[in-house]
Amino acid sequence: MRLITGKMTVREVKLPYLANVTKCPIISDKYKIEFPCLPEGEFSESVIELSNKSGKNYTIEVVPPTNGLCGLTVNPLVKPIEAGKSTLVSVKFDSLFRDLTYKSH
Repeated sequence: MRLITGKMTVREVKLPYLANVTKCPIISDKYKIEFPCLPEGEFSESVIELSNKSGKNYTIEVVPPTNGLCGLTVNPLVKPIEAGKSTLVSVKFDSLFRDLTYKSH
């Protein structure tokens, strides 16, 4: 870190620190989900397996954008996962969310 001690002078100061970096113990079987282009009123669903690879129990919470904005529905939104276990989460895309009557001025 550099401190300005005057108009023309600076002083370097070293501050000791400790950083604990932990890896997320929840892993997914998919890293990318792609949904096809669909006609209005149809939907596509993908199921993700989330695994807890740690020795602690965790509760996951998925926070998707508003359904009316993107057409995504996630179920369940909140789910406890015991240590060493996994759970399934459904991500559904519904093409009906689109407002095809929108007109720009």
